[in-house]
Amino acid sequence: MSGAESQKAEVREFWNRNVNQFNQLRREDVGSREFYDAAEALRYQYHYHLQPLFDKIAASYPEGKLLEVGCSMGNDTIQFARRGMKVSAIDLTPAAIDLIRLRFKLYGEQGDFRVADAENLPFDRDTFDVVYSFGVLHHTPDTAGAIEEIRRVLRPGGTAHIMLYNKRSLNCLAHKLTGIPFDGSRKDPCPVEKSYLPSSARRFFANYTDTRLSVDYLYGTGWGLLNRIIPTALHRGLGKVIGWHLMIEAVK
Repeated sequence: MSGAESQKAEVREFWNRNVNQFNQLRREDVGSREFYDAAEALRYQYHYHLQPLFDKIAASYPEGKLLEVGCSMGNDTIQFARRGMKVSAIDLTPAAIDLIRLRFKLYGEQGDFRVADAENLPFDRDTFDVVYSFGVLHHTPDTAGAIEEIRRVLRPGGTAHIMLYNKRSLNCLAHKLTGIPFDGSRKDPCPVEKSYLPSSARRFFANYTDTRLSVDYLYGTGWGLLNRIIPTALHRGLGKVIGWHLMIEAVK
């Protein structure tokens, strides 16, 4: 096994142990409607910038074909399905794919879900109108290669919507000063986690025809009390300047 493949195997095992939001939810009713509803409420309590993005994507591609790369339990994926898009999704971890399949069945939605690798997407070229990947590709060894794979499966004129961690952010500085990993804990950190300067992230999209990059989202759930005492307007305003998320929209 190569070094990169070994890293991916470690990442797979990490996310199998730490399916997104499990540790925050601390619930025993996994797989129930109450569990999924709680996961969705927590997701959008903090990620205030996502619902407008979902509306924009669905309006731009009504009934379009969308692939999510790194779907976890499907909080975002099901938003696109509810807006009438034809959704497919992949995740590196079997635990996530089991949860998203159960979720879609429970809520009567349709989708195609597979355990797969972002660097080797199991789809033909020119298949999707949109590829969406939020907070995932900085956890794969070859981020540039994964972004090229996304370009391959996009139809000409199709759009990639990708979030990468911003190195020039308040959140990145805080993690650097405290030594706390971006994902996981000191005892169980994610084996691959990277952040990028905006200029570096933009270079990943050199083969796309048009790229737009913005900054958003000051910080998230890990800030505890500060999330409750800082006014929402200030949180959002500062997020546009020193935010944690590089929000990238790139056209094939």
